[in-house]
Amino acid sequence: MSETSIRTDEDFEAFYERHWKYVYRLCYTYMKNKEDAEDCTEDVFVKVLTGDFVFTDEIHERKWLTITAINGCKDRLKSYARKNVGSIDDDMMPEIASPETEDLSDVTEAVLRLPEKYKDVIWLYYYEGYQTDEIAVMLGRPPSTVRNQLKDARGMLKKVLGGMPE
Repeated sequence: MSETSIRTDEDFEAFYERHWKYVYRLCYTYMKNKEDAEDCTEDVFVKVLTGDFVFTDEIHERKWLTITAINGCKDRLKSYARKNVGSIDDDMMPEIASPETEDLSDVTEAVLRLPEKYKDVIWLYYYEGYQTDEIAVMLGRPPSTVRNQLKDARGMLKKVLGGMPE
């Protein structure tokens, strides 16, 4: 595939149509409500629109969007916590609902409740289909750390979901 750059309104529109659902879904998993997910999604695409990015292929586009969306959501959550605008405790959390369906599986809900470092690797590995080496590069962690976090997260999920003891 050839390189892609966003130079015209048509280029941006095509890029947006290719990726907006993916970015929104990813932002929603972090922000847990429609309004904040929409804001974070918009922030990602504003960066694309105002930047001068050249992507080697659609995989490169998706990886860049993933890192940018995750970092944007984390920054926004940190900002909320610093400002004490609202608690992000589980007790105060709005009902989790997927943007595409109101009924999340028990597994997805358990994944979303994992500590951030485990949620990131589980989500990218199982839901987005990235390999551990790719996740390591995306998150700036050693591959062995990502593999260990996947193992630990699986153990946590097994306990939460009532899996068989080892």
